[in-house]
Amino acid sequence: MAVRGPFVAALYRTELRMMLRDRRTIVMSIVLPLVVMPIMLFASHAMNVRRERRLAETVYEFAVTGPAAAEARAVVANAGPGDPDDEDAPGPSDFREVEAADPARALADGALHFFLEARRAADEIAILEAANAAGRPAGAGTRADSGAERPDADELARLKTLPPDVLVLTTVYRADRDDSESGATRMRRLLADTRRARRAATLDEAGFPLPVASVARVFSANLASEGQVAGLMLGRLLTPLLLMFLLSGSAVVAIDTLAGEKERGTLETLLTTAVARAEIVAAKHLLILTVAAGITIIQVGNLLLYVGFELIPTTTNFAAAVSPATAVLLLLLYLPVAALVASVLLVVSGRARTYKEAQLLFFPVFLVGMLPGLAALLPGLPLRSAIVLVPVANISVAVKDTLVGRADWPFAALAWIVTAAAAAWAGRVATRGLSTERLIAPVAAEAEELLGGPALFPRHVLRWFAVLWALMLIAGVNLEARADIRVQAAVNILGLFIGGSFLMIRRYRLNVHEALALRPVRPAVWLAVVMGVPAAMLTGIGVSRLANLFLPVPRELVESFGEVLLPESVPFWQLLLFLTILPGIGEEIAFRGVLLHGLHRRLRPVGVALAVGLVFGLFHTSLFRIFPTAYLGVILAGVVLLTGSIFPAMLWHALNNGMGLAAGKYEWAIADLEPLTYVEAAAVLALCFWIIWRNRTPYPGLRPWRAARGGR
Repeated sequence: MAVRGPFVAALYRTELRMMLRDRRTIVMSIVLPLVVMPIMLFASHAMNVRRERRLAETVYEFAVTGPAAAEARAVVANAGPGDPDDEDAPGPSDFREVEAADPARALADGALHFFLEARRAADEIAILEAANAAGRPAGAGTRADSGAERPDADELARLKTLPPDVLVLTTVYRADRDDSESGATRMRRLLADTRRARRAATLDEAGFPLPVASVARVFSANLASEGQVAGLMLGRLLTPLLLMFLLSGSAVVAIDTLAGEKERGTLETLLTTAVARAEIVAAKHLLILTVAAGITIIQVGNLLLYVGFELIPTTTNFAAAVSPATAVLLLLLYLPVAALVASVLLVVSGRARTYKEAQLLFFPVFLVGMLPGLAALLPGLPLRSAIVLVPVANISVAVKDTLVGRADWPFAALAWIVTAAAAAWAGRVATRGLSTERLIAPVAAEAEELLGGPALFPRHVLRWFAVLWALMLIAGVNLEARADIRVQAAVNILGLFIGGSFLMIRRYRLNVHEALALRPVRPAVWLAVVMGVPAAMLTGIGVSRLANLFLPVPRELVESFGEVLLPESVPFWQLLLFLTILPGIGEEIAFRGVLLHGLHRRLRPVGVALAVGLVFGLFHTSLFRIFPTAYLGVILAGVVLLTGSIFPAMLWHALNNGMGLAAGKYEWAIADLEPLTYVEAAAVLALCFWIIWRNRTPYPGLRPWRAARGGR
């Protein structure tokens, strides 16, 4: 039945009037997006001005410790005055020395802003070499525990060029305290200025013919304009901020207009009229789209009004990056994002049967929806790459390029078309899918709800994993700076994956052997697994190298991840335990055990493998790790589906991680092989799966691999 425009328009006007009468909806969808940005800008500027004033007025208290403390005190006491031409130059009056029996404890307790350690060069070299040999930070056990990083090799090399009895001063501070970091920075600057002044005086007394300041003068030239610098900072933050407003503001309307009306039973009147269900859904879709577009217009308008026209002062000169023409371009770029968000929220609200269920579904949608907006934060990610084909992420990068002033118009247009097409497709799917009786009709009890237990688990499994994902993110934020990789692995795997899996098994009264696929396999499968591990790894590297041509991953990200994954302070056998054996068991129990069991009757086998792989990839939250981890997850899910057992996947997972750790530790150049090697590895991987296929014992209860002709 064709959708009739007049009916949709009449329903839309009715929905709009009802929304405008709801004060809660108006506050959440219109008032908050309207006032939050100016409040944030004003508060941020006011707090920054207050912070700078407080730091400028602070007299920094410090202590001096170490074998050469007396000489260090003399150096500080005789430090020259600050540069009279520089208002911000530190002077001796900015500091006050205090006595401290234990400077490290006083610094930790806030009684000191920082302290100076004074040693001879020979003693400092010995401390740094001992720290390097022990694989620990320079502050651990040798110097005061200040959270220092491991000694830098270049720093050590520079110290070795000095005479052994030269005085070396080290400022020890806490970077998590503004006043501590500021005081240490100002003291270093004061000492550096004093050193330069004394060097100039010494050369002058020796008859040096030129002023020292005129010798080998160094100038720097920043080719980026002030607007480009401000645009880079603004472009990285603007899309995530808009997505936050879009998802939260539009969700209030979306949840109320379908899930809320189902719960209240107000859809019954409409369903008894001549209005078609597709027309009802279309009117509600237009309402959500109107709110999303309104939020987008409000935020871009706020940006132009308060930042572009400088109605609110900002610490960074963002006004140089935001002109009226730029604001219009940003609005055009963001409109398909608003349409896509509206369609996704419509589906979420339509599939929920109660208001509370819609709220529960919204949380994981919000978290996942924010991820593409973070693409602009990746350094060096160009729009002329595969990112242009990723909806929302491509707009995020295009917005950053636009604000920086180097917009790539052909690819920005392609990004707009891709996101607009995704929005149109999502809207069409939402309208067609929600037009069925089951999804738009008032709440009715279903067989799964009545039976409960194992019958209900497939409907709830993704919600459980969404909660586990959120808990993992929270735990990661709290543990990253405080605990090493062993503690993080133990918390995630033992606490979340294994603990959460057995909680689901108990909650839904699942059979442990069936839920975890604890079944034997034929002997030939083990041979295929052992052969398949290196083949799959090399194939994955080859695909990643090919993808890197279109979606380059910054090398700094990979190197920093390698340093975190292979800390020198952790014995290799412990890394094998926590990063190979533990994940091989725990992650397989969660993903190829419980998650796969929950999805195997809802999706066909290929869909199950792809879904399990995607969820597995999303749990490895770094953007550059999601694709390779999802690739491994699909392979492991395929192995479980073909063998009906989790044990081959456990072995494959553990061997894969172990091979990766060994490659990093022993510097195997597996990422720099000839292209033909990766093709050969793909052939071996195909052979391994052929062996598994020939010896398959399929996962019980799977839906048919293909839909029957004429079926769904």
